[in-house]
Amino acid sequence: MRILVIGQSVRNIAISAFRAGHSVAAADCYCDLDLVEVVEVHRLRIEDLFNADKINAIVESVDPDAVVLGPGVETVRINGYSVMNNSPDRILRVSDKLWLSRWLEEREYPHATTWESDPPCDRKMILKPRIGAGGYGCRIFEGGAVPPGHIVQEFVEGVPASASVICDGSDARTIAVNEQLSGMRWLNADGFRYCGNITPLDADADVRERIAHIAEEIVAGLGLVGSNGVDFILARNKPVVIEVNPRFQGSLDTVELSTGISVFQAHLDAFDGRLPAARRARYFAGRAILYSSERIRIDSDLRRLVLGIMDVPAPGSVIEMGDPVLSIISAGSGRRGVVESLRAKRSALGQILRL
Repeated sequence: MRILVIGQSVRNIAISAFRAGHSVAAADCYCDLDLVEVVEVHRLRIEDLFNADKINAIVESVDPDAVVLGPGVETVRINGYSVMNNSPDRILRVSDKLWLSRWLEEREYPHATTWESDPPCDRKMILKPRIGAGGYGCRIFEGGAVPPGHIVQEFVEGVPASASVICDGSDARTIAVNEQLSGMRWLNADGFRYCGNITPLDADADVRERIAHIAEEIVAGLGLVGSNGVDFILARNKPVVIEVNPRFQGSLDTVELSTGISVFQAHLDAFDGRLPAARRARYFAGRAILYSSERIRIDSDLRRLVLGIMDVPAPGSVIEMGDPVLSIISAGSGRRGVVESLRAKRSALGQILRL
């Protein structure tokens, strides 16, 4: 198929589609080296993400068989083309943390209790955008009025985790259970900011199976299609649901490296009612997103200096303080070795970039 993947940053989705044998065009805001060398790329400006006419014009110029909408544009309505995503209305509803909390409560799933206003003051809380992802804008709630467009959610102590789920709208299959990395100081990620994954989650098999089962029930119950994710906190080996992501997840790279499953092809097949066969993880795989602690300029192709990196900015790129620089990738037989490898590569990059 001729596929157009469009969004703020779509390297992982577009490369997965390319590896699955499709003819791929991509449109994103970064045009990383490992994307432009593989597929046809159209550059977007950040402001274009909020311009439905611009997005539709790019779709018409590429004239694909199908469109996949990535980060920043998942709810844009595309005219006259097949869109392989959950519907905009369903995405907005499921992404609403207050609505989802009430949905989970009605069905008695273990979840983080959520308030729109007047939260109790006798426990630790997190203030979050009511609709948002990646940990952006999340911080410890220090009391007072809840700002418009935000919710307060109970703070659950434990290991951040996620389930990667493929669903056909009524039946679902978990293809991986992952550890989530967030707010890692060694990656210059502050607060609760998402900064990567390790697949699989290093936990007992029965714990992973419990997470997988809950995620399948939730995603199927919500009527989602394609690749979707459910975020958890593993609190004393008990999974607590935090939110649902009705879209491709940042764990795509580690899921594919660990399991050998083509996430993109599984996503497409789900729209035809076909779910992937269950497959065990072959080894551990990790992705760590390095953020910039200051404004920097990239002077060379970093792939020539450090192996195992992705989302590589082109020479001449300027990275603003707080923005992602690139992703670090590693795989091995155990979690500890993967983390040590990620940290070693991050250290090498720190010396090169002075971060």
